[in-house]
Amino acid sequence: MPGVERYEVYDKFFSCKMEENSSISEHILKMSGLHNRLTQLGVNIPDDAVIDRILQSLPPSYKSFVMNFNMQGMEKTIPEVYSMLKSAKVEIKKEHQVLMVNKTTKFKKGKGKKNFKKDGKGVAAPGKQAAGKKPKNGPKPETGCFYCKGSGHWKRNCPKYLADKKAGNTKAGAAE
Repeated sequence: MPGVERYEVYDKFFSCKMEENSSISEHILKMSGLHNRLTQLGVNIPDDAVIDRILQSLPPSYKSFVMNFNMQGMEKTIPEVYSMLKSAKVEIKKEHQVLMVNKTTKFKKGKGKKNFKKDGKGVAAPGKQAAGKKPKNGPKPETGCFYCKGSGHWKRNCPKYLADKKAGNTKAGAAE
């Protein structure tokens, strides 16, 4: 029966995949345990092949780590790779959180949804009006126009530019 067990452990080792957002430590322990069991069963896999298999088992969020590792041509031991993966998880988690915030923000802006109370009256978005912030669309009062050197508007809204453009007295991209 050792042949059956060897086949099953070998199969588990080479089909093991880490789920996105799951624990890297648990995945490392699982891969390490399978590798150790294969060694006990007489299957000796070279360390570089084990490292390649570990990197292949990672989810897409580790893509930049894997590319960087392979491009650097690093000669690391299996425990060193495990340590690097634990460190990388912290950075990947930070990047993932920032991406989620950006996606959420864009989604809210794109849909134009407003918050409503049960009685149907609108409610200010959290942190916007309460903090006294102005909307981000449009020029600030101190914004200078590249066309007329006035302030408070952009070239595309400049009355002088629009009049000159209508009369055909402007050159594309040129500022006076």
